[in-house]
Amino acid sequence: MFRVWTLIIPFICGFLWLSPAAAAEHAVILLYHHVADDTPAVTSVNPVEFSEHLNYLDRNGFHVMPLSQLLEWVATGKALPEKSAAITFDDGYKSIYQNAVPLLKARGWPFAIFINPQAIDRRYGAYMNWDELREVRKMGGELLNHTSSHGHLIRRLAGESTQEWEKRVSADITKAQQRIEAETGAAPRLLAYPYGEFSPELKSLVVMLGYTGLAQQSGVVSPFSDIAAIPRFPMMGRYAGKKAFALRVNSRPLPVKVLHGEDNVLKADQRRPLLRAQLGSAGFKTQALRCFLSSGEPMEIKWVERKKRIFELVSEADLPAGRTKYTCTAPARDNYRSYYWFSHLWIIPHADGSWPKE
Repeated sequence: MFRVWTLIIPFICGFLWLSPAAAAEHAVILLYHHVADDTPAVTSVNPVEFSEHLNYLDRNGFHVMPLSQLLEWVATGKALPEKSAAITFDDGYKSIYQNAVPLLKARGWPFAIFINPQAIDRRYGAYMNWDELREVRKMGGELLNHTSSHGHLIRRLAGESTQEWEKRVSADITKAQQRIEAETGAAPRLLAYPYGEFSPELKSLVVMLGYTGLAQQSGVVSPFSDIAAIPRFPMMGRYAGKKAFALRVNSRPLPVKVLHGEDNVLKADQRRPLLRAQLGSAGFKTQALRCFLSSGEPMEIKWVERKKRIFELVSEADLPAGRTKYTCTAPARDNYRSYYWFSHLWIIPHADGSWPKE
């Protein structure tokens, strides 16, 4: 179903990414983890907030679609309903079953849950079991691949060759797909990266295996999205409030072509990475473009070639170990409440080369 996109994306990115028309066909994908009061705030929304999110979508005329259908329509160029959105959950926590699924079922809205079967097979108490997941599927939930082990896929084991890494990661992804299908039936080949982490090598492997990859960097899915790193808006912590939610679901895709920075997994001494990009033309105010670090600190935009709309971003301070994003937004010309949005992921180890523990 999704291999068509693999073939058409290079054409789209190469020729249509500058076109305002391409930006009109877009949708927002929302990402949740826990829906509870007693889970870590940084990865949670409470049930009241989640209910308010659904109420907002309903009141403001959003069309909630199955994730697989939404991505297929974008991939094949089929027009989406205005204000299209998909609701996704990562990990398959029991709080989703208890606090989110009943609200979605009451509205008859579809949703998707990315699960890691190893945690379910080991009967970890925080996760839904297979019986609950089968019930969830009957309620309109798509059950999708989050790998079997939920490991940091970009990280190599000590002494591991590229071939050995590819074999290990491929087996992890394949095992998860087989377990999901054995327990719940056929599932679209959609993969959510654990921790939202990806690299150029991992993206290539995922596409080779026939999957569409979903990430966690903020942004809007559109015809010029990367097939192997579809953006989603994380809804958790400080981003779960009413104003933040409204801002994100009403956003549009900022057409950005990365010229330097695709190799996003950095070495220990690369703590101030350079992103060079070309800004496409669309209905936003270029002069009001603003860029920020994950911390919210504003970044200086250096225009390298203004006529070609090429700019550069470099952090003024060393990036911390772990995941950091450069995010750029620009207000729409026709609606001051709507922003065009782009986010670029960086992943960096500690200064000694070790990785943060999670």
